[in-house]
Amino acid sequence: MQNWSRLFFILMVSCVAAADTGTGGQLIRAAISGNLAELKTLVSGGADVNTASDKGLTPLMVGALRGHLAVVEYLLENKVSVNAKDATGMTALMAAANQGHDKVVVVLIQAGADVNIRSAKGHSALGLAAMDGRLNVIKLLVAAKADLKAKSVDGLTPLGLAVLGSQTDVVTYLKSVGAE
Repeated sequence: MQNWSRLFFILMVSCVAAADTGTGGQLIRAAISGNLAELKTLVSGGADVNTASDKGLTPLMVGALRGHLAVVEYLLENKVSVNAKDATGMTALMAAANQGHDKVVVVLIQAGADVNIRSAKGHSALGLAAMDGRLNVIKLLVAAKADLKAKSVDGLTPLGLAVLGSQTDVVTYLKSVGAE
């Protein structure tokens, strides 16, 4: 796991650990652990799939972060908000892209996830994937019309982030599809 991914993962897990002990917190913990049976029990008992922690983390975000495809699919079937943002502007698609969970990325895009939403720092899913060399995910995002010229608040495009992260395969690919 690259440095950015490790930081993102630690932040997400620490926020979930602090989640309340009510039904919302239980739902988030079931999603992060990949406990589909518990998730189904909670939802059938009336738990809100769009519940969020005090930091804005949703079950979809943490399920996507961990790559729990069955959890993500179940939540999507139950009308979860696919483009919800946490307190930093991150989405489930950004979490999955950053961690390299290509199957989750595909499902989220098919469900209508916006590939060009930006975090508070101006990062897109493509930029986050580029930083950590997630080439398979990058190809999926480019095919879904992710903005190759999107700049972070630091003025870095996905190509610039790949260069910064020494991701030579990603740099080569992004240049081949017209990134500057």
